[in-house]
Amino acid sequence: MVGVSLELVVIIIGFILVLGLMLEQRLKFNESVLDVQEQLDMMERGLEVVAGVLQRLPELVPQFSINQNPLSQILEFFQGMNAPEGGAVDSYATPQLRDDVGKYSDGTTEDEKTP
Repeated sequence: MVGVSLELVVIIIGFILVLGLMLEQRLKFNESVLDVQEQLDMMERGLEVVAGVLQRLPELVPQFSINQNPLSQILEFFQGMNAPEGGAVDSYATPQLRDDVGKYSDGTTEDEKTP
């Protein structure tokens, strides 16, 4: 009789421990579900703000139109650099190193070289 009651007490204590652990896990699960729900609510509010900004974006961006090709000014500049003036092709990037006779020169005259 004592052996049966001792086994019964051990089984009841084990059952109570299992129920306690199950309740604890359920409470932790409910807390984590609430945390996830709170984070999802924050994300939803953030997406609502982004959607509002995206809907107002056409109002915020200034409207303009281009009536000519934007590259035309750049092309005209390069064409002007290579245009012949006085029969010779002048370039802004490289100075003329030859004089009228065809000799190489540094761009100074004989009077400027002698002090």
